Amino acid sequence: MALFAYRALTAAGERVTGEIEAPDARAAVARLQERGLFPISAEPVTPRPARAGLGGRRLARAVTEATRELATLLGAGQTLTEALGLLLETIEHRRLRAILAEVREAVRTGKSLSEALANHPHAFPRAYVGLVRAGEAAGTLPETLRILALARERREQVERKLASAAIYPALLLLASLAALAILLLVVVPRFAPLFAQAQAALPASTRLVLALAEFLAAWGSELALALAVALFALLVALRRPRPRLVLDRALLRVPLVTKLARERASAEAMRGLATLLKGGLDLASALPLVRELVSNRAVRAALEETMRAVREGRPLWRALSEADVLAPLAVRLLRVGEESGRLAEVAEYLAEAFEERVASRLARLVALVEPLVIVTLGLLVGGIVVSILSAVIAVNDLAF
Repeated sequence: MALFAYRALTAAGERVTGEIEAPDARAAVARLQERGLFPISAEPVTPRPARAGLGGRRLARAVTEATRELATLLGAGQTLTEALGLLLETIEHRRLRAILAEVREAVRTGKSLSEALANHPHAFPRAYVGLVRAGEAAGTLPETLRILALARERREQVERKLASAAIYPALLLLASLAALAILLLVVVPRFAPLFAQAQAALPASTRLVLALAEFLAAWGSELALALAVALFALLVALRRPRPRLVLDRALLRVPLVTKLARERASAEAMRGLATLLKGGLDLASALPLVRELVSNRAVRAALEETMRAVREGRPLWRALSEADVLAPLAVRLLRVGEESGRLAEVAEYLAEAFEERVASRLARLVALVEPLVIVTLGLLVGGIVVSILSAVIAVNDLAF
């Protein structure tokens, strides 16, 4: 199946746009006509993750809010078409409002909600659509949407904590680099003429500081540009599957971050598993969708093997134990959940426990990084100041 971006007219003459999956462009046009639309164009596109970039994160948050509101409206007795209409009046995100207008139009023509949502994978990933489809089949769509909204809210809360934890150390590091740059580019060069006639008598540390200041003055802009290009190239490379897989594998093995990486992956996997099982999916159907909810690509690859093992009849806990990518506690308690028939409840407990662990571990990591950066900056600045003062003393001794 390929993804096509389309433009079309409704029976009322309203222009609509969106995306639709089809084998080819001709099939995409035919499917649009089946919905009662009059296609203008259908161009192939490459799907992008809904969560990539700032715009993607905003769309994801808007989808979560819309899911919560839709669950409330349906629970209050509104029909699906009426609920979608009321939802359109309150949605502020322009792109999501346009998407939901197309979803409502598709529902009006007789499509199920899951079928209508599946035409917009940028906003509604496979796990989302699969859970909605299960809720429709079981006749529990309002409750399913409520569970889905809660799961997305918990996930977004963890992601906000991760982002917040990274902001302060990054700002502190930038401030430290700026302080060192000012010291080397502004302060130290003012002492250079004083030491020009006494290079041989200067301490080695002073000569090193002066040489570093001279190098930055001559090549600082080129060095900054090279670092910026290298950082940009790294960010681009990490968007590609193979480099990202290498990094994610390293995160699971590096001693300083392995527990955090495994616990985050465990929180994501357990939250997804609990949500899907409580939404009415069986384990075999839930695992492919759980895999898509995990951000670590190495864990995703391991879950692919886990899916095969479960389809062959092996217990989930044993397959995960052999994969060795999740936290050991998750595997042990999943065994208890499988053997007692309470897998969904155990998975939900694990999700909450690991989300708390990730937040706590991040707080401790930030508490460790902050004094480390401050002490390092103090040593560097102190070393530069001491080297300059010792050189001043040496020059004064020569003068006498």
